[in-house]
Amino acid sequence: MKNIILGSTLAIMLGIAPFAFATENGETRREDRREDRQEDRKNSSSITLDATQMACIKTAVGKREDSLIAGHDAYALSVKNAYTTRKTALMAAWDLTDKTARRTAVKAADQAFKTSVKTARSTWNTARRTAWKTFDTDKKACLPTSSSSSVSSSDTGSSSVDATL
Repeated sequence: MKNIILGSTLAIMLGIAPFAFATENGETRREDRREDRQEDRKNSSSITLDATQMACIKTAVGKREDSLIAGHDAYALSVKNAYTTRKTALMAAWDLTDKTARRTAVKAADQAFKTSVKTARSTWNTARRTAWKTFDTDKKACLPTSSSSSVSSSDTGSSSVDATL
């Protein structure tokens, strides 16, 4: 706590805002990135795709969503199994009459549960990232090389939503 206060006080005394990092023209890096994204959106809306390209992207979207659904189903099943296993272990622990043995069994059940859920989450994150990377590759293959960079950002909005699950 003292380090935070000392660091903030020192930053204020030196005239440095502790959380603001400005570029030469005074705009923050976040504002620069926001402007870049807005420019990408403007560029992507001016590109017209033919029916073949749209069908190709539609197929890529379907493939991505199927992968995400399968990955999430596997994650949900793994977490459900972790809860079932923990329940069984805790029920057995409470059958023990020795207090020390019971406490050890409860801790072991909780640790096994945490490990199982962590593994399930890691597997889900890998499946999610793989689905989106595959989608990006598939989508780029659908587009002419000149428009790939400007259209590539137009269907990535859901990626951050998937990451919060």
